[in-house]
Amino acid sequence: MSNLTVHNQRFWIDGRPLLLQAGEFHYFRTPADQWEHRLRLLTQAGFNAVACYIPWLWHQPQPEMIDLSGTTHPMRDLTGFLDLAQRMGLYIIARPGPYIMAETINEGIPPWVFERYPQIALINQRGETENVASYLHPDFLHCAAEWYRAVFAALAPRQITRGGAIVLVQLDNEMGMLHWVRNSFDLNPVAMQHFANWLNAHNGAEPASDLVTLAERLRRAEGAEGAQLVAAYRRFYRSYLRDYARWLLDTAHANGLETPAVINIHGFANGGKTFPIGLSQLADALRMPSVISATDVYPGQIGEGTFHQLVLVNAMTVAIQNPAQPLFSIEFQAGGNLDFSNMSSAFYDLHTRLCLSNGMRAINHYLFFDGENDPLLSPVKRHDWGHPVRKDGTLRSHYHRYPLLSRTLASYGEALTLARPETVTAIGFRLDDFMTEVNLPCTQEETNIITHQREVILFDFIARGLALSHRDFTAIELQQATLDPRQTPLLWVMLDTTSDPATERSLVEYARAGGKVVIIGRLREAGELAKALSIQIASDPPFTPRRVDIFDIVDIPASFVQRYHGELGAVFATVDGAPVGFRKTIGNGEIIVLGAAFPIVALDDLAAFNQLADWVDCPAPFTLSQWADVRLSRGPAGDFLFINHYGDDPLETYISYRGTPLCDGHPIHLPARSGAILPLNWRIRPGLTVRYATAEVRSMIEEDGRLGFAFAQPTGFVSFEMNGATHTIPFTNGSILLHG
Repeated sequence: MSNLTVHNQRFWIDGRPLLLQAGEFHYFRTPADQWEHRLRLLTQAGFNAVACYIPWLWHQPQPEMIDLSGTTHPMRDLTGFLDLAQRMGLYIIARPGPYIMAETINEGIPPWVFERYPQIALINQRGETENVASYLHPDFLHCAAEWYRAVFAALAPRQITRGGAIVLVQLDNEMGMLHWVRNSFDLNPVAMQHFANWLNAHNGAEPASDLVTLAERLRRAEGAEGAQLVAAYRRFYRSYLRDYARWLLDTAHANGLETPAVINIHGFANGGKTFPIGLSQLADALRMPSVISATDVYPGQIGEGTFHQLVLVNAMTVAIQNPAQPLFSIEFQAGGNLDFSNMSSAFYDLHTRLCLSNGMRAINHYLFFDGENDPLLSPVKRHDWGHPVRKDGTLRSHYHRYPLLSRTLASYGEALTLARPETVTAIGFRLDDFMTEVNLPCTQEETNIITHQREVILFDFIARGLALSHRDFTAIELQQATLDPRQTPLLWVMLDTTSDPATERSLVEYARAGGKVVIIGRLREAGELAKALSIQIASDPPFTPRRVDIFDIVDIPASFVQRYHGELGAVFATVDGAPVGFRKTIGNGEIIVLGAAFPIVALDDLAAFNQLADWVDCPAPFTLSQWADVRLSRGPAGDFLFINHYGDDPLETYISYRGTPLCDGHPIHLPARSGAILPLNWRIRPGLTVRYATAEVRSMIEEDGRLGFAFAQPTGFVSFEMNGATHTIPFTNGSILLHG
């Protein structure tokens, strides 16, 4: 028997670091006699795991009939499928719901549950009943407990702790997602009773004896008082989802769960700019100490204009998740490349490389296989979203990229798995700025404003500026973290007039203790920051267009402009001659404020950002002769340079790190829309170190005193230190063979 543990931001199997590469396979959409063929395609892709939803409505189509062994239908043979995957050497990530979504009826809940227990249904603010369970309704929990009892009878003995292959179990799926995408409040009386109790505990209000009245107050909420009630409901629902997650976890443990439990985070839209809404909804659940967080990411495309959004999403996730775990995506887009579509097959490879460079060490490529639905699953028979493997088992073009990258990852092995991203600065964010999942007319204007600010400033100015200029970053959630200038000497922050006094006080204290904080956005006119800075503020109405001058860059189109008056220190930005950006000493540190919102869309915008970053002593570690996305990971057995080239033409670039040319000044060559992971001081064994290679290692073989390397690119240089001597060797046919 083995064991999977979670520590030092990694998964470990029996003390060895694990890079988990899974592909999602819906056995219930593929004939059972083809399961082995599909799983073999996973192993041929170089993956070491398979993930699968386990649909409640498929395995229990009637209250009295639960089939997990294929008695009523061969595609219900869950136990046979799990045993087959183990025989084929694959780890298993089981996803038994109760909800699975996956384009199924009722998102995976059997129709008989709502027919037998109609009282469990969510009632929205429009008075409509939806086929979505009010999570903590006792009748729904009773049904879900019976499902867990049945399905864990199959899962528990197949866990890695009992000699099986199941390493992770996801509980439910995308909790709260339906409420957000449908803009549905849950006014079911059970939910309202929990809300009334929460209001009493947090606000000292009398418990609502009339739950209908409380629901009606939410339904008809207006004005400032109504907006406060909606904000209270959103905050309450975080705890409601946490309590549901705790019930799931306790029930799973009672039925034999021993492996780590996973909760996945929904919300990926608009290139990821909406993703932190899901982080906000699930924040309390994700902070449960025994929970593993995993993301659902569907970028659709990747390029110079969007990659920064993924970098920020990953950094924000790390800031919220269990600090012991690795960055993990349990739904990592593998579909969308339909036949005759305009999708680039390079996307899947570039996306994977980018997230590996961010420290991701567990990926489930979702969904890896097309299939067909039984009518019990969905009225739509075809389940085809352009996955790597078609429903008949034939391969689409992007399938072939997976085994190539897997060979590289296997070549670098534990050295790469243990390497961690090197960052030079940090972005601070307020999770409450994303607490906008449900709205009424009384909150919509405020939601529109904060949505603009976080998308334009947080994503497309701060994160994009840092990413385009090769200043890799971490993220810090300001409302939970304790800021320490010794660990984080510089912090970039987006703030708006909705910021809270506690966050502002922590930023002031951080600066006084020696920290340097760059604030972009708007300050509260009578807030803690304004008082500490001794300034007066005049604000434009939202969305008013202005032209801002920053350093020597003039006429930058901006909006949400604030003008500042008082003892400002050094002024670096103005509008019509009035200060909108300044730098001021506070205690032992500094606060830099730019009161304007604009995205980086032109070279002038990026130049202004670079001048600001240099001015606050945040130099870029890399310089390149031709731009590419570059970041560095460092590890105990070597460092790795990740390069992603998003352009449509071949790339030749020379790279320097902190003023020193890398690779002895040799250029890096990459084809269009491709990436490379280059080793730096990679210690293969005692007496043998790869100082650098200008091409990605695709495979390495040691045999009979000979050492052979195959590379992803045909030409380049590789430099070794062997037994104290340095050898630099050019290659022209994509490989080298060394003797001795």
